[in-house]
Formats: sequence, structure tokens, C-alpha cells
Amino acid sequence: MNAARVPAPRRLLLNWGISLALLLLLGLGVELLLEQYALRQFEATEQRIGNRAGEVRAALLVELSASLHLATGLASYIRARDGQLEDAELQPWLEELLNQGRYIRNIGLAPGNRISQVYPLAGNERVLGLYYPDIPTQWPAVQRIIASRTPLLDGPLPLIQGGNGLIYRVPVFVQDNGYWGMISTVIDYDRLYAHIQAVAERLGLSVQIQRSAAGPDEPLAEGHPVVSLPVEIAGAHWQLLARERTPHPTPLGWLRLLGWGLALIVSASIGLSLHAQHRQAVLLLALNRSQRQFRLAFEAAPQGLALLDAGGRLSTVNQALSRLLQRQPEELLGQSLASLGTPQSADRLRGLPGTTGAAACQAQLLDAGGRPIDVELSAATLSGEAGLAHSCILHIQDIRESKRLMRLQNEFVSTVSHELRTPLTAISGPLELINAGALGEVPEHLRQMLQIAQHNSQRLALLINDLLDIGKLEAGKVRFDLQPCPLQPLLEQALRHNQAYAAQYRVQLRQLGSCSAWVRVDEQRLQQVLANLLANAAKFSRPGTDVELFTEERGAHLRLCVRDQGSGVPADFQARIFQKFAQADASDTRQKGGTGLGLAISKEIIERMGGRIGFDSPAGQGATFWFELPQVQPATSASGAAT
Repeated sequence: MNAARVPAPRRLLLNWGISLALLLLLGLGVELLLEQYALRQFEATEQRIGNRAGEVRAALLVELSASLHLATGLASYIRARDGQLEDAELQPWLEELLNQGRYIRNIGLAPGNRISQVYPLAGNERVLGLYYPDIPTQWPAVQRIIASRTPLLDGPLPLIQGGNGLIYRVPVFVQDNGYWGMISTVIDYDRLYAHIQAVAERLGLSVQIQRSAAGPDEPLAEGHPVVSLPVEIAGAHWQLLARERTPHPTPLGWLRLLGWGLALIVSASIGLSLHAQHRQAVLLLALNRSQRQFRLAFEAAPQGLALLDAGGRLSTVNQALSRLLQRQPEELLGQSLASLGTPQSADRLRGLPGTTGAAACQAQLLDAGGRPIDVELSAATLSGEAGLAHSCILHIQDIRESKRLMRLQNEFVSTVSHELRTPLTAISGPLELINAGALGEVPEHLRQMLQIAQHNSQRLALLINDLLDIGKLEAGKVRFDLQPCPLQPLLEQALRHNQAYAAQYRVQLRQLGSCSAWVRVDEQRLQQVLANLLANAAKFSRPGTDVELFTEERGAHLRLCVRDQGSGVPADFQARIFQKFAQADASDTRQKGGTGLGLAISKEIIERMGGRIGFDSPAGQGATFWFELPQVQPATSASGAAT
């Protein structure tokens, strides 16, 4: 099955299912490796403990062997004397035995199984006269020793005189093999065990000594290795249990975390890779579908469309463009765009393929018969990465009909404006004379109506003048006499001429600072722009506020600003404020009157003088309209060419 045809939810579940299975498989491998590692570490620790425990066992056997050897020597002495002992001889002998045996607590002689002599006597008085058959806990062991004729080490046992001890009993038989009695050597188990613990501590171990059949005296650390070594001496069978005093646990937690982390990373990477491959397949499928749709839309578009390569040559055209230029597609392919236009349009057409982003212009293309066709071209870059050639899609719109309608509209407006100006002058002139009292006093009941008529005739005259101005500007019929001149006198004149108009709205015009710059302008047209901006600012300011006029240096340009204290420009109106007949729709704005052409006329004038115009209007902080003009040096005296 094609992966790209699997539904996206199912494919996503399948990808992550594979990743989860891989994670579990890798995790199982991690656990097996950790188990083997832990086992090897356990065995190494056991071997290390066993080596050290052997040293502890050797130290124990050395100490016991020395003490037991002295007791065996005493038995040989008694046999040599055939059981006849003299206290004078015995005391030095016993004293020497005690000096050599560091852990011998006392030595008792029990002829006939009754202890008759104990050395040293101090602290052992309770042992004198002890008769073994009367001690049920010891007599069976004594009987076995007599029967086996073999010495035996017993214990540890609680001693009558206190503490714990090991008792080494040696049966003594004289020359006629008759049983003489028993030599009982008591070894101080507590001191010996303390010595063995000290040896083990130096080796880093903790040890216990117990009988072979007994369990440990105290619980051992769970999960840590414990080594058991047999200790056999003089018939005694013990176990030496040893473990490390400070266990070194195997860092399985961190290793497990690391192993599972790596397993998670690997499985997640594979899952993401599978998902990315599926995503790439889906995107390729969508891209192919999009390309097919684009080709269908490209061919079926009612407007002319073409693809241009980096050299401005047509690589693909649609049927609409072929019909517009009355040429077959094969004739157009490979042709440069500039070769299809009139000589006057060639430069503009050459610039379109190299444009980054989007661009538009109007030009004239030639059809198969050489007839010019007015078109509007829009070019958009399809690819323009660094180091790659640009390719553009070109939209070509036939604007012959719209140009014809625009020309008819302009002619109609111009004709109507000219035709209205003459009768309007004939109406407004007499009205001014009548309202001025030149024909006698006007009756009270007619005065208001005549003043309204005069005011509306003046507004109509302004509208006609604005219509004529915008028409001439767009048609390029207005001549500009650009001359270098100081700006400050022009600003003072504008403030002086427009102050009376601002007073109608109870607004004061004033300049902030002064300006010493020179600019190259048409003085009359600049006054027209200043009058428009100052009048608008006065109309839309709150009564009792000031309209401020000031200038700012902007590099080689000078910015002139008109700032009011009104409500500002509505956000939904800002994009079309410089269009013809544009006015905000709010009721308080419509009441101000105006043609909606003042700012459009100002924009045309400023751009014809080489500048630009704009505005800033923060919410609720009024508006600042500005325009920028290139500065010139005061010494410049050459007159500007009329345009």
C-alpha cells in the first residue's frame, strides 16, 4: 500500500505504534544488559570480600592455634610426670603459659573430672571444686572427649565467672593408659572476637563468627554480597560471615535511566523520521495536486497570464494573453517582454522581471498588427532565493475600456465645471452686491435666505475649482515654476492668510520656532497646500485650542508639520485619506463640509515638487499632517524649469 494513501490518523497511530514497540524492545535489551552487569559486579565484589575474609580467618586461626598449642604442651608435661604434680613446679609453668597465650583467661586442672587447681585463682574462685558430672550442659561433651581421647574446642559458652569464652578441653591419660583427668583452658572469646573485628575493620569488612548450623546473629544487608568461610580447628566447626562495612552499590539507577533515555531518543527519532517521511509524501502529493490546479486555473483565467524567466522572456503563456495579442502561444514563447511593448514602455517592461516581491505598472503592448494596447501589468516573484535566478508570474489586464471611460469622465467633469463656472459667477456676484447693501437695504425676512444662497454659491465655486485643479493635475496640464526660496516668509504668509478662517472655529494658528531653510518650490502651489492643511486642522480642532505649525530636519529633506488638537483620523479611514472625494463617515466629520479633494490635490502638488506627504494620528491624540521637501543652499539662484 502506498504510504501517502493511508489516512493521516491511521498512519500517525502506526508510526507511533512502531516507535513504542521499538522502545519496549530496546528497553528489554537495556534490562538484560543491566542484569548481566549487576551479576558481574556482584561476583567481583564477592571475590574481593572472600580474599579479605581469608586474611581475617587466618588471623583467627593463628591466635587460636597459639593458645591451643600451649594447652597441649601442658598435657604432655602431666603425662611425663605420670600425673604426679608439684605446686612448686606447676606454678612457674602455668605462669609462662598465660604470658604466651594472650587470650587465655584461665587454665584449670581437673584430676578425676573435678577442678582442683585454677590459674590464676583471682576472679576464678567459683570454679574450684567444679565437678563435671554435676554440670548437665557440659558433662556430655566431656564424656565424648574422654571416649574419643581427642582434645575438643567448645563454645562460645557463658562462663560461671562471667563473660563468654571458648573452652579447650584436653583429656590426659598416663602411662598405664588410665584416665587421669581433664585440662580445661578457657579462652576469652570477647577479647578474641574484638581483635578479629579490629582486623576486619582495617580491611573494610564487617564479620560474624557462628556455629555452622546456626543463623546469623544479626540481619545482614539485603542485596549486598555476603561471603561465608568455614573455620575448623580442634573439632570446632564455625562459619565466618563477612561483608563490606561500606557497600558500594552498583549505579543501576543512573545506568537504567541512561539506557532508557537512549532507547527513548532512538525510538522517538525513528518515529519522527517515519512521520516526517509520511508528511513529505503527503506534501508532495498536495504539491502535485496544487500544481495541477494551478495549471488549470492558469489556462482558464480570463486575464492574460505569463511566466517570465530571469531574462524577462516568456516561458509560459495562457490562452487569454494569446487572444489579447492575437498571436499563437508558440510565437510568444521565448520572446522578451520588452520586445512586445512600444518603445515608450520598453524601460518599464524590462524592470519587471528583476523586481523582488510585487510590482505594477501601466504600459502599451503591440498586437500582431502592430497596434498598441493599453494594459496594466502586475508582476510577483515566485522564487528569488540568494544565488538563484528570479522567475515571475505576470498578470496582464486590458485597460483600454477603463481608460476610455476615465477619459470620458474627466472630459465630462471638465466640461461641466467650465459650464457651471460662468452661471455660478453670474449668481454669486449679484448675491454679494445685494448682501453688501449695494442695491439698498435688504429686508429682514430675505436677509438670511440670501446669505445662505451666497454661502452655498461660494462652496459650489470651491468645488468647481477643486475639480478643475485635480483634473489638470492628473492630466499633467498644470505648470510648476520651481524656484529656490526661503521657507519662513511663506509660512508667515500662510498663517496670516488663514487666521481669519480659523477664527470661525475659535482656533488659533501659531508657529513653533522659526525656519531658516531654503526649499525649491512653486510658491503659489505651496500656499495652496498650506491652506488645505491649516484649514483642515482648524475645522477638526476643539474650540479654544491651537493649531501648531513647525519644521524638522530629516537629513537632506525638511519636514513641515501641521498638528491639531482634535479627535484624530479614524482607523478605518486612514488607508484612503488621500484618495479623491474621500471623507470620514462619522456624522461630526460630515458636518464640517468640504469637497474631499483638498488632500488629494495636496498630494499631487507635493509629489510634483519632488516631496512626499503623510500623517501621524495616535488614537485620541489629534493628528499631525506633514510633507517633506528637499532642501537647497541659500546661494542657489538658478531658476527651476517649469513642468
